[in-house]
Amino acid sequence: MERTLLQILDKLEKMETNMVTKQELSEIKAELEKVKANMATKQELQEVKAELEKVKANMATKQELQEVKDHMATKQDFMLIQQAVLETNEIVKKLESKIDTHEQLLTLLSHRSLEHEAAISSIRFILTK
Repeated sequence: MERTLLQILDKLEKMETNMVTKQELSEIKAELEKVKANMATKQELQEVKAELEKVKANMATKQELQEVKDHMATKQDFMLIQQAVLETNEIVKKLESKIDTHEQLLTLLSHRSLEHEAAISSIRFILTK
């Protein structure tokens, strides 16, 4: 009987070491409440998923970004365009200068032509008398 009693006491001691005190239990409950407070509800999770889908729908794919990159002008392209514009500007200035010179020549020739016509007209008038 004594042996049975010792076995019972031994089992009780093992149970006691595995048991939680009321304070430990209240600490576990408090920790559980903190976890619950920080957890998202199913509705909140669905809202986050819906928002994520909206963001995904508005994002460009890598392929779309690559297409934009492929169609963009580079700095070198701009430099070449700028050089072409400057060269064209120089050509236009030269043409304007030549046009001004030609206009002056045409005006001079026009005056000479009028002088010649007047002289021919005077000679004809003299000859017809």
